Amino acid sequence: MSKGLLVLVLEDEAFVSSLIEMMLEDEGWSVGGPFRTNRLALEYLEQARPDVALIDFNIADGTSGATAHRLSELGIPFVVVSGFPKSMAKNDELRAAQWLDKPFSEIQVLESLHEAVAGARPTA
Repeated sequence: MSKGLLVLVLEDEAFVSSLIEMMLEDEGWSVGGPFRTNRLALEYLEQARPDVALIDFNIADGTSGATAHRLSELGIPFVVVSGFPKSMAKNDELRAAQWLDKPFSEIQVLESLHEAVAGARPTA
């Protein structure tokens, strides 16, 4: 299930983004990014439409609120990963999103993304 999907990754910590990239590729998914800033992620979204996104809350240029907002506008499901509590999110889209605490396991990331994709697909 869900093989060949494109996942936007917004994560500013190099080690964490490399780890995420490896686990997604091992799952057979393609990775858009990883990106360190909203600016780069938003530029990417001007030319690509990922199936799902995994975004860190606190990134190099602040919070990922701008990217979360754009993903929501485009109807792209996403999961937030963070070491910060969800209560810190001021953006409606971030507060409404599934929130995965750091540190996380590979199983948690993959299950969260599978759930996000399944939840975004219309049921027949």
